[in-house]
Amino acid sequence: MDYKITEEYKDTRVDKFVRKKYEGLKLGEIFKYLRTKKIKVNGKKVDGKYRLQVGDVVNVFLREGATVEKSFIELTEKEMKYLKAGIVYEDERVLIFDKKPNMVMHKGSGHDYGLSEMLKAYTENMNFTFVNRIDKATSGMIIGAKTLPVVRELSEEIRERRVEKKYYILVDGKPKQNKFTIKSYLKKTETKVIELDEYEEGAKESISYFKVVKNGKERTLLEGLLGTGRTHQLRVQLANEKLPIVGDMKYGISKESMMYLYSYYVNIPKYNIEIEREIPENFLKKI
Repeated sequence: MDYKITEEYKDTRVDKFVRKKYEGLKLGEIFKYLRTKKIKVNGKKVDGKYRLQVGDVVNVFLREGATVEKSFIELTEKEMKYLKAGIVYEDERVLIFDKKPNMVMHKGSGHDYGLSEMLKAYTENMNFTFVNRIDKATSGMIIGAKTLPVVRELSEEIRERRVEKKYYILVDGKPKQNKFTIKSYLKKTETKVIELDEYEEGAKESISYFKVVKNGKERTLLEGLLGTGRTHQLRVQLANEKLPIVGDMKYGISKESMMYLYSYYVNIPKYNIEIEREIPENFLKKI
């Protein structure tokens, strides 16, 4: 099979290109096929780091049945309605989706497919990729890119902290101040993320900004702004401030059917995209 490279795949590494095209082909196998010339570019041997250029032809010579090209999943009518209702913004480059709680973003861990695979099928675009992610239990807006150049561009914007994301967070307890900042170091362990006051190997600096939106008798609705984007950042930092997120079964105390953490605001200045969602009604009812 030959694939002629268009502008969409310009500067993409050949190993990543092949992985996008074929289901179940492991990275080690791709490197092996590159070494044995079963995968070539313009009829010549290249290594996996080779970056494709417009007009290149990727030659794939695999025995029949060795692997299959990736295909779209089949969406049910219910899933189509869910996807249509969840899209809050879409143009030729970007799709922003308002995810419900307890929806997985990608296949794996007992799930045949997730939101990513569903939106690939919905857009009929195998290159559709989320450039940020939120936990299964978290709800709210996530950013998807429709082409690989946009994936790279948006990933850099996020990495350089030029994309702003805010959250509504319902917590158990009352903060001492209406506005406060948490700056600490977070480190992943085998089972969870832990917070450290000082740096140690494997830890990453993490900064979050909070302000009170609404006070209740025993709970508080906060707005959280990410200064960095670490795994479980808001959840861990608030739990260690004795302000655990309502419904957070990993770091919190209260048992609920969902976690009350909602990504409500996204600002991408480079693309002139700014979207703000209202406070979910069920958050207000739980204060």
